[in-house]
Amino acid sequence: MLEDNRGYLAAVIPSSHQLKLLDICEQTGRKLSLAHGDGVREVFRDCDIGALPPVGMAYGTLTWLDDSLLAHPDVYFEAGDHEELVHMSTEQFTALMAQARRGHFAHRMM
Repeated sequence: MLEDNRGYLAAVIPSSHQLKLLDICEQTGRKLSLAHGDGVREVFRDCDIGALPPVGMAYGTLTWLDDSLLAHPDVYFEAGDHEELVHMSTEQFTALMAQARRGHFAHRMM
């Protein structure tokens, strides 16, 4: 989760990648920084800390999806807690995330 004076933004990237903050700032035209925990907990009240699902749209949060996530045949993500994992095909995930904006703002960690 990122934030600026305009509010929160969910940046969805693969777990094998690292966010490039400057890139997403350029692509969104915003001066974003990592969001503070208290505000994030307020938005995602039904989620455990550190287990936010990628569907920020369901919480009224603008969501950006890194295209590298769609290079895999399947997608797995936490369901809002550290116990349940959601599995779906990339096609299903793309349909679920249809309202998300897309870009390139992550790079693979070595």
